[in-house]
Amino acid sequence: MKNFIIISNIFLFLPVIASAYIGEWLYFFFAIGLSIFSPIYHILRESNTSKKKLLNLFKRLDWLFAIGAYIYMYYFIFTKIDFSLKILFLVLLTLTLIFFWYGYKSKNYKRLHPWFHLIAPIISSLIVISKI
Repeated sequence: MKNFIIISNIFLFLPVIASAYIGEWLYFFFAIGLSIFSPIYHILRESNTSKKKLLNLFKRLDWLFAIGAYIYMYYFIFTKIDFSLKILFLVLLTLTLIFFWYGYKSKNYKRLHPWFHLIAPIISSLIVISKI
């Protein structure tokens, strides 16, 4: 399971599909950017490339699209989600951020981060499709 961190990026396409399905194009932009740049970054990182500038570029693009996606998800929850689901989705989205931060700062990054690639897209896809 050494490559799980790379394989788990496939789940980043769930929000791409969900946002395209309901026509949420701004979130689609963030989701597609993330589904492109995250795998590239992780592949370069795992290959221990000597091209640090390239690695840093894709890391920044990955972070930029991820931050944009999270900001948009909070906006989406506040403006487009029924009150009955608002608190649930706010808690779930915030828990994914806490999980990411814990995994990022812990010594278990390689073990925990692939699970973030699975959990975060599922939650954001549920948020988006709840609008249907």
